[in-house]
Amino acid sequence: MGTTTFYLRHNDLKRKLSNMNRKDLDRIDTLSPYKEDHFAFGWSTPLELHNGNVYPLVFWKGRLMRLEDAPKKLNRKYYDRLKGRPINEYEWTVLKRLLLYEINRLDKEFKKSLKKGKTKD
Repeated sequence: MGTTTFYLRHNDLKRKLSNMNRKDLDRIDTLSPYKEDHFAFGWSTPLELHNGNVYPLVFWKGRLMRLEDAPKKLNRKYYDRLKGRPINEYEWTVLKRLLLYEINRLDKEFKKSLKKGKTKD
């Protein structure tokens, strides 16, 4: 199995992949998240998956990252756009609460589906 590279567009005013010539596409192909400069033409490579290894990914505020890297990267106060100001919680704390809530909801649905699937013999 090979390597899968994720390309993330980080600026809507930059060039589209469909409008690039072969030289530009080759330059994007050389991008890697392990290099110091992993940006070109408004695109970045936040991560790669190697040899079939699957990592849980999180997409948070326009950023795609591995779940185990999220606590290190989300260390700023959460900006509540509805209130228009930061709240007294870190981004990782808010994301963790949302993930746990969603896991509990899916677990309840799963248990309900198991109960519905039981038949009397």
